Amino acid sequence: MQKKFCKFLILLIFIILFFTVVPIDKTLSGDINNNSDKEYTEINNFYTCEITGIIDPPISNYVIKCLKKSLDSGYGLIMLINTPGGLETSMKEIITEILNTNIPVIVFVYPEGARAASAGTFITYAADLAVMAPFTNIGAAHPVNIGGEQQISGDMLEKATNDSVSFIRNLAISKERNADWAEKAVRESDSIITSEALELGVIDLTASNIEDLLEKIDGKIIEKSGKAFLINGKTAGTERIEVGFITRFLHIIVNPNIAYILFIIGIFGIIYEFSQPGLGISGAVGILFIILGFYSFSILPINYAGIALIILAIIIFILDIALNLGGVLSIAGVASLVIGSFLLINTSAPYLKIARSLIISTSVVVSGFIIIVIRAVYKVHKLKPITGKEEFIGETAVVCQDLNPEGLVKVSGEIWKAVSGDGRRIRKGQKVKIISLEGLTLLVTTLSKQKK
Repeated sequence: MQKKFCKFLILLIFIILFFTVVPIDKTLSGDINNNSDKEYTEINNFYTCEITGIIDPPISNYVIKCLKKSLDSGYGLIMLINTPGGLETSMKEIITEILNTNIPVIVFVYPEGARAASAGTFITYAADLAVMAPFTNIGAAHPVNIGGEQQISGDMLEKATNDSVSFIRNLAISKERNADWAEKAVRESDSIITSEALELGVIDLTASNIEDLLEKIDGKIIEKSGKAFLINGKTAGTERIEVGFITRFLHIIVNPNIAYILFIIGIFGIIYEFSQPGLGISGAVGILFIILGFYSFSILPINYAGIALIILAIIIFILDIALNLGGVLSIAGVASLVIGSFLLINTSAPYLKIARSLIISTSVVVSGFIIIVIRAVYKVHKLKPITGKEEFIGETAVVCQDLNPEGLVKVSGEIWKAVSGDGRRIRKGQKVKIISLEGLTLLVTTLSKQKK
């Protein structure tokens, strides 16, 4: 009887332990995805990087370097984004790296007033955590805007749209975000504000700044590539990865307006070189600026007809200067330049177009430069030198002492020793023409059609 009682007591204790201790363990593991056996990599630090302006190859390279540095250091990466869109190839390079780099990546549309438009919408959808600051917006992801496409047919546009829809829906499904609105953003260029994005499940949360963001994601688990990352936000430190000088410079010149200015300066540096033979400096600077301009245009969607008209304008300007035609050809050159400038960038994306005010103001400046400055410089170089030996050759002098064959003449108010070129006597008061200067002696000859 005692043995049975002991067995019953042991069984009762075991049941009590099972229903008390084990549930406690389950509750603890529930904070980390209800799996106590899973291992977690703690993220205690974050790098931050900025995507500002047009998304282009320099920005793409910068983001890829930031992702690699974060991976090597074991840091998370917070991408602060404020963009009107950009080039499709650069966008896809960034997204591919985000998806395949085994670290948590947070895309934060920041600061207030920022936007994640066009290509920025896709990048936000690719993030492991998508966050927006107050008074920001996201959307308007039409494929023409994304790629900066040249004018395409209706069928090609539909194919591009369907391809973009498939791409962003895949991103939405993989990150458990609103795929239907993502499709609407592509097909209808829909755009929404922060509160709407949170309500629709487009983003994961909102934050007013980085400190607020870290506080809100403290203790959050991010699973990626078979690994689980535990965010330790309350004690996490942040370190900014600065954009390098070369990257920043290339990003600036890829701007269509800057690229256009560089190209125009380069063109007229070369034209000025034609008006100043042997100078060399303006030609070298012009070539450098044209190379930078061509680098920018190689990235942007250009229209080759526009380039051809601008080159034609260069040829016309050079011919007008070389032939000294009085500006007649330069008028045609300015017209060719203006038309070519308007045709140069062929895209419907407003952030990839050259400002009309810039084209008009540049044309006015160029017209003045060509018709006034360059022509004036060229004429000066055609004038006879006013110093040295050449100053006197061809001038007229008056004999003030008979030349027999030597004597004195007066030229420009000065008395000079002179010699008759043909050895004949030239009387006082006659006008003579200076034909050369030997030392301090002028060689002269009598003017035709004058009384001797």
